[in-house]
Amino acid sequence: VQGALMSIDLMSGEVVSMVGGYDFKMSEFNRATQAERQPGSVYKAIIYSAALDKGYTPATIIQDSPIVFNAGENEKWKPENFEEKFYGDTLFRSALIRSRNIPTIKIVQDIGVPYLIEYSKRLGLPDKFNADLSIALGSSTATLVDLVRTYAVFPRGGRTLKPIFLNKVTDRGGKVLEEEN
Repeated sequence: VQGALMSIDLMSGEVVSMVGGYDFKMSEFNRATQAERQPGSVYKAIIYSAALDKGYTPATIIQDSPIVFNAGENEKWKPENFEEKFYGDTLFRSALIRSRNIPTIKIVQDIGVPYLIEYSKRLGLPDKFNADLSIALGSSTATLVDLVRTYAVFPRGGRTLKPIFLNKVTDRGGKVLEEEN
């Protein structure tokens, strides 16, 4: 089993810890910096943040009910919540807390996919988005570094940061060869 972990200092941007896999000798592939994965429900915080900026409030009611989309010739997309149930009138805050798919899709449908993509780019995510409603379910790709950098915006009051992996490089005599500004 392989995985990745990363933590950064929110004030300085310095990477405190990073694990890119089980054993570097077995695989030099760094899953923290190189693996592009679908973020899935991790992306919902960005969607709900974008919706707040578009006028939604924690008390906004969203209808959690079945929806069907044409997905091509003779194909239908019928998204569901994880629990395979629908909950009717749902508060915005409850939809986020419970990670409900249908209300999230309806929010993205309302605020618009292009707006969400631009909003995501402003938060620091790379331009690798599916420009359709599947974006509501986290269908685009990002690395763990991308997601950590983006999530850092929330506790930093909207300010982005650039992760700092090295502060300085010195030779064995202590002479600074390179230093992060």
